[in-house]
Amino acid sequence: MSRLWPFTLLVLVLAGILLTPIAARANERHFSYTYESAVLAPGEKELEVWTTGRGGRDTRYTQLDERIEFEIGLLPGLQTSMYLNFSAIGQESAGELVKSTNLSVSNEWKWRVLDSTLDAIGLAFYGEVTAGVDELELEGKIIIDKRIGRFLLAANFVAEQEWEFGVGQTAEELHLDGYLAASFFITPRFAIGLEAWNANIIAEGTWEHSAIFLGPVMSYSGDGWWVTFTFLPQLPAFKPSEGGGQYVLTDYERFQARLLFSFHI
Repeated sequence: MSRLWPFTLLVLVLAGILLTPIAARANERHFSYTYESAVLAPGEKELEVWTTGRGGRDTRYTQLDERIEFEIGLLPGLQTSMYLNFSAIGQESAGELVKSTNLSVSNEWKWRVLDSTLDAIGLAFYGEVTAGVDELELEGKIIIDKRIGRFLLAANFVAEQEWEFGVGQTAEELHLDGYLAASFFITPRFAIGLEAWNANIIAEGTWEHSAIFLGPVMSYSGDGWWVTFTFLPQLPAFKPSEGGGQYVLTDYERFQARLLFSFHI
């Protein structure tokens, strides 16, 4: 029964979203993994629901991640967010399927210093802290984007330090990631494009591997709501895991897909 309450909470939040009057304009995201520099105006609020599915490792492996995010604009160019994160994992171990769950919370701050509609580029800085029962994560991000006619271009440079606390020991990992994305607006509301992700892990001072993902993205913006979907298969790795073939399947999956759905409230 205890494992069901996060899903119950998700249903209740979704019901609240559906019953909330829709505002005239939303703060759209056109990529699922790559952030843009736009922020909410002071006092504006938004609810986002993230769903990420992952599959394919060295052994049988599936993972479903759910994030519920509440965003609010604080000052011109500054917004903050709170997340509730839930993961369900099924993994083969010793010939059996082992199931586990994980729950954590996050706090995000995003500061836009250049506006892509007024300046040569859009530029924002992003910080996030995530805490769970046995984990702590600190993430920093530089966000760059630019709209050129019907094209939208974006790039993110990310550093994330992770700690996992076990009995009598602590494991540390440093993630250094880069994201590139481009989208073309077929109509003012509908866009299609590509997202690329280069994921690197450094553990105990050793660069372990460098995975590469590339896949299509599509987005649609309605009146006060928007939706974005990306499918990211893993390409042959720039630096595979030792003895792991051409892909990094120890820390990452062969395929990922993410759906973002949001209402402006």
